[in-house]
Amino acid sequence: MLLSFVLGNNEFLVMGVLSNISKTYHVSIANVGLLITAYGLIYAISTPIITSLLGNFNRYYTLIGLTIIFILGNTLSGFASNYTVLIISRVIAASVAGAIISLSMTFSNVIAPRSKQGTVVSWIFSGFSIASVFGVPFSTAISTVFDWRMTFFIISLVSVITLILLMISLPKEFEQINSPLKSQFKLIKDPRIYVGFFLPFFAIAAIYVIYTYLQPLYGTLGFSKASLSIFLAVFGFASLVSNQLSGRIAEHGGLKFMPKVYAVEFFILLAVPFLIHNKYFGLINLLIVGVVMYLINAPIQIHFLNIAEESYPQAVALASSLNPIASNLGISLGSAVGSLIVGNFGLYQVGFGGAIFALGALLINLKLNQIISRT
Repeated sequence: MLLSFVLGNNEFLVMGVLSNISKTYHVSIANVGLLITAYGLIYAISTPIITSLLGNFNRYYTLIGLTIIFILGNTLSGFASNYTVLIISRVIAASVAGAIISLSMTFSNVIAPRSKQGTVVSWIFSGFSIASVFGVPFSTAISTVFDWRMTFFIISLVSVITLILLMISLPKEFEQINSPLKSQFKLIKDPRIYVGFFLPFFAIAAIYVIYTYLQPLYGTLGFSKASLSIFLAVFGFASLVSNQLSGRIAEHGGLKFMPKVYAVEFFILLAVPFLIHNKYFGLINLLIVGVVMYLINAPIQIHFLNIAEESYPQAVALASSLNPIASNLGISLGSAVGSLIVGNFGLYQVGFGGAIFALGALLINLKLNQIISRT
């Protein structure tokens, strides 16, 4: 959880210090914003490549090595003498971040019995929620008191502490299954895998059509601007609850239960345009979006890991990377579609876009459950 917390801070930090970086390097805010876009793309592209290339190596030492590379990349961001060096440092951090979180997930079946794997996975994912609720605002505050570079140094310090705790606590010996890359990618051909990949892709896209414009949507409800930070903190807490409920669902029903979630989510998102002028019902509806936000995380992660362990043991690390990849692609798609809707139809219509993706997630979930029951 600490590991995902520092990874989340590193990823989200730039959002809070855009203007500071812009002033330091005399680069437009639009160009600095590309750091966020580039991070997501590099994350999505590098994660399956690195996890599959390193799949034949000891998981413990691979995780430790990648974490050291991440710390070096993050620290370089703090020392970056120019914008080009900052870009390089972000590329280094992004290229290993996905593989790190994917490998950390593979330890769930080692440190916990199968009945508790969902809880472990949900706590790992919770680190990102905690980063968005507490870490990023804290980092932004530090940058205003000292300098934006200090935030990267603090993340590196916490990362070093986390690295030491990993080295002390994680099991070191694993049964290694050496196999060529071609053998690992057989995993992708399994319909339980490639159909399952599109489930978090559509599910997260549905939420991010709304989440990208959460701040202006809240502004239309009629609450004071001073209350925005309180709302964002409460929403962040709701997303943390979402991760915890995700673990419970993974252990009690899993993917069989999720169609009920998407049926409810469809109507919640569909209601956004109609409740946006109702101060309190609109507020409650937005908070419910936060509660359903990450419910898919643990069920789909456990699904991928179980399929790999039972049928493709040579590709466990690759299987573990699929959910983070699909989620990041879903974030990109959802925010892009939200932007198109706002630009062409207005802010109030984003709920309809989210509802369409939620319907897609529902249909994919039903199809996946059908495939699982047949096999």
